[in-house]
Parts: sequence; C-alpha cells; structure tokens
Amino acid sequence: MPVSPLPCVMPLLLVAVLLLFLLRGKRPFLIASACSLAVLILLMLSSYIPGWILMVRARGGNAEAQYELARWYENHCERIQEWLLWPCEPDVLTGYTWLEKAAQQDYPPALYTLGVRLKYGQHVPRPENWTGPAGNVFPQPEKGQVLIDKALQLGYRPQTTEEFHYMKVYRGSRATLD
Repeated sequence: MPVSPLPCVMPLLLVAVLLLFLLRGKRPFLIASACSLAVLILLMLSSYIPGWILMVRARGGNAEAQYELARWYENHCERIQEWLLWPCEPDVLTGYTWLEKAAQQDYPPALYTLGVRLKYGQHVPRPENWTGPAGNVFPQPEKGQVLIDKALQLGYRPQTTEEFHYMKVYRGSRATLD
C-alpha cells in the first residue's frame, strides 16, 4: 500500500520556512511564524469543524447526524494524519455510543453497522457478565444478527459483505479485500 510522504514533508516545510525567514531578521520571522501557525490551524480546523457541526445536529436527535458523528469519531484522526504527523487515536467507544443512539431510532445504516459490529465483536465494549474468551473482541452473533435483519427489512442494502462492512464502508478504509 503506498504511503504519502506529505505528513513528514509538511512539518519539515513549515520549520524550513521559519528558519529561512529567521535569517532575514526578526520581523520576517514573526510574519512567517504567524503564517505557519495559520496553516496548521486551518489544517486542524478542516477536520474538526465538520465534527462540531455534526455534534450539534446529533445532540438535536438527528439519527443520520448521529451515525455520521460516530463515523467522524472513528475516522477524523486518519484525516489529520494525512497532512501531519499528529498524535491522535480514533475514539471507537464514543463512536459506538453514537452509533447505538442512531440505531435506537431505527436508522437502517446504523442498525446494520451496529449489527455487524456486534456479530463479529469489532470494537464493541465488553458486555457485562461476559463469559467468552478474554481480549478485546466480544462477538455477540445472536444480538448482531437481529439488528442486521431489521436493517435489511427496513430496506438497507449493504455495499459489501458483512465481514468487510466495518472497515470498507463504515471506516472507509483504503485497504484491499485480500
């Protein structure tokens, strides 16, 4: 899988511009510092503003916004890291919580995605009274299949097979289906 050099080049470019302008004097250095900071802020805000907008709509009870907010929580770090090496981890548990809220309103994509996650145990919180194997995968196929069936009855048509739905559709991974 090809890797973009941009996350490594962007910070170096911003620092190189600062050093070049430092050689020209204090005033050009301060101007270059302000411009570099503005570029950094714009890159960060381009990822966070959509999440903030979704959060306002999701808190208002919009099921589609809740579903998209769940996706945003799980994907926004990858979008930031396309531009910068930035320490960030996807918040899959908060995403799961918003996904549950959307599924409770019978939003078909959320029902299907939640069903697949439960069926295969992908990024699912550990259930109370869990007696299965330890680790971080907690499959609950019966509970998941009920949600999948309900989404299909409501007219949802999946774009991939169940096994690949979470990574290919919901998370939008660029990985191949090998």
